[in-house]
Amino acid sequence: MKRLLTLLLASVLFGCGESYDDSALTGRVDDLENRVAKLEELCKQMNTNISSLQTLVNALQNKDCITSVVPITKDGEIIGYTISFTQSAPITIYNGQDGKDGQDGKPGEDGKDGSTPVIGVKQDADGIYYWTLNGDWLTDDSGNKIKAEGRDGQDGEDGKPGQDGKPGESGKDGITPQLRIENGYWQISYNDGASWIQLGKATGDKGEQGDPLFQTVEDNDNNVVFTLNDGTTITIPKVSESTFNILFNKTVFHIEANATYKVAYTIIGGDENTEIELIANNGYEATVNSSDYQTGEIIVQTPASLMTGKILVFVSKGAQTVMRVLNFVERTLIVSNDTIDAGILGGTYKVNVKTNVNYTVEIPIEAQEWISLAETRATISEETLTFTIARNEVFAYRYAVIKIIDDNGNTAQTILVTQSAEGYTAVHVEVPGRLFSYLITTTGRLKITGKLNDADFEYLRTYIAKTPAFIALDISQIENTTLPRNCFKQENARTIEIILPWNLTEVPDYALYNCRSESTKIPKSVTSIGDYAFYGCGITELSLPEGLTTIGEHAFAGCSNSNLTIPDSVIEIGAYAFYSRGFGRIKKLNIGSGLKKIPEYCFGGALSVEDLIIPDNVQSIGDYAFYDSYVANSITLGKGIIELGDYIYNKQSKRYLYCKMIALPDLTGKYAYPFDKANGGYFEKAYVPKGYRKLYASAGFWVDVSLDLTEYEF
Repeated sequence: MKRLLTLLLASVLFGCGESYDDSALTGRVDDLENRVAKLEELCKQMNTNISSLQTLVNALQNKDCITSVVPITKDGEIIGYTISFTQSAPITIYNGQDGKDGQDGKPGEDGKDGSTPVIGVKQDADGIYYWTLNGDWLTDDSGNKIKAEGRDGQDGEDGKPGQDGKPGESGKDGITPQLRIENGYWQISYNDGASWIQLGKATGDKGEQGDPLFQTVEDNDNNVVFTLNDGTTITIPKVSESTFNILFNKTVFHIEANATYKVAYTIIGGDENTEIELIANNGYEATVNSSDYQTGEIIVQTPASLMTGKILVFVSKGAQTVMRVLNFVERTLIVSNDTIDAGILGGTYKVNVKTNVNYTVEIPIEAQEWISLAETRATISEETLTFTIARNEVFAYRYAVIKIIDDNGNTAQTILVTQSAEGYTAVHVEVPGRLFSYLITTTGRLKITGKLNDADFEYLRTYIAKTPAFIALDISQIENTTLPRNCFKQENARTIEIILPWNLTEVPDYALYNCRSESTKIPKSVTSIGDYAFYGCGITELSLPEGLTTIGEHAFAGCSNSNLTIPDSVIEIGAYAFYSRGFGRIKKLNIGSGLKKIPEYCFGGALSVEDLIIPDNVQSIGDYAFYDSYVANSITLGKGIIELGDYIYNKQSKRYLYCKMIALPDLTGKYAYPFDKANGGYFEKAYVPKGYRKLYASAGFWVDVSLDLTEYEF
């Protein structure tokens, strides 16, 4: 037998000191805030444990079984357990901690003890479990005991001859009490928060240990025994893997509408005559895909409208039948605020999260030097994420987008963190067109809020051009979603750090032309980037947002980004978009699945990569598309290419060419140097699809590499 934990000590009490000392005020306030935070965390854990206790009672009534008891750890210590069932959803039980003693009260003034309410359940003479509060029955306004379990409705009475009896009423679900702390007092609700009843103080003058909600949890070979504070025991049997049974990789799924989920299973003690039958509700569809009589998958299709559902799984072998339940519940992940606006000095900032899924918090690598996250537990609960923002010593506004990643790997929420910097002049434009009235004195760094019109942007562009000392502009929080053409265009290249509006939907033509701003970031909301928009900016780490659809001509010409990914959403790129005059700054290129045409000079002189892969979705490569770029190892041409331009590649890589096309483009009248061995021999060997060597060898200019053609299984 393993004794897993002693849970949730039920008194956390405070005290007042014997004397008052101004020098200790800050420490006392910090200590009080720390204790209040601990009380709030205690309240959350208690509500979780209360809900878990009700699940245990229902599991006992429904003859449910426990499949696993998994510890939850934090900083190497066990802080609780997750308990899974064959039918019920998993529950979480947290450890409690002893309340620390408070300081003695002033002489002659004994403080009153605070107390933490003790919730429990007790079985009455009718065999039903009811809630208790501090050992007494918990009752409603009418004095009725409150059930901790649901019961089936009673059968209707037999009718008189010739008349049917009335149907029995449906059984009501048990009620789950809720606790909260309000104005320093514990409060309880047993009507889902509609009304609250005040209990004892949550803060007192002297700390002492109270009673636990659970005294012990014992994990035995055949069952798990939960002992409550009054000695009541709840014993739930465990599933034995040595008997006839079916086991799943998971039994609770947080789902999306119109999606497919695969549930792996293993049957213990089965044979060739074992059968599986499925029953689904609420528009769910389920089928069995068996590998053999022991293993396979249950494939579940969720309905078009999001709703919870269950799949009943019946496994039979002769006279033996076991039933298990797969639970599908709506995914919930909500943050209390999606923006943190930090001051220059930084500090600690809290974001409340309400969720029923496990999640991770992803802070961008480049922001991890100034943003950190305090350890938090990711379980089914309401919890708080605590971010620490470092002091801003770089004299520039900065921001980062933190992602909340759900258990499916999707970004469920984002939190925008911004931090102001020293030396900025802040201007709020209440009336568009009046920016000129605020810029009376010269400033080198400017932050603007409010809403601007075209006249404001023209004034701002002229102001920047005439102010040599101007080096930084932050318009991230203006209300505009679009900008006018040429808004910050500079005739002569100069260094200006510009933070674009967070809600910007398109970057217009020539927007930041000749504004050297290596750290410029493109907002996630941008769907279109115009011609010459970032020409000459010299951006070193370019991140194109998902959702971007078009990139204009010369849009990023002369930029210095080392790794470039074209998102799948991009369907059109203009000529010379990433042209770099032979500097070869891009070290890795990934082309998305939405692009069909790579236009002329698109990556001219921009690449210095090991391998260049043109995906199957690309159909056309324009003249000089990769001219003066360098590929050290191999070029792969996707099978969708039907058009190749002149001089698409001209460097001597002396390596390998992989051609996946089975319908060859017509190269008549084209130089097409990557494939023309007669004009320099740029590849050691060319690989072609199996069965197509003869076609490649006899097709126009392709004959020049015929001696080196090798068939390859793509």
